[in-house]
Amino acid sequence: MDSGELKFPLDCQFRIIAENRRGMFFVIETVLLENGVTAPLQTQHESAGGKYLSFSVDVRVETLEIMNRIDAALRSIEGVRMVL
Repeated sequence: MDSGELKFPLDCQFRIIAENRRGMFFVIETVLLENGVTAPLQTQHESAGGKYLSFSVDVRVETLEIMNRIDAALRSIEGVRMVL
């Protein structure tokens, strides 16, 4: 991502689409905490078939590097299908 168009610090919302697995909320929340995110994780929606859940978290990020680190950590979670 090109930081030339972004002005830091900025408020960023991460939306996470993940498989509907037992404990997924806890795993995502733990990864966020390990990356310094203390904002509450919110469960948003369950897919029509119940296979996927979406979550969101609003984070104030100070630098592009921090934003990318959080994004990469979320994407590395087994069962996470997409991070927006």
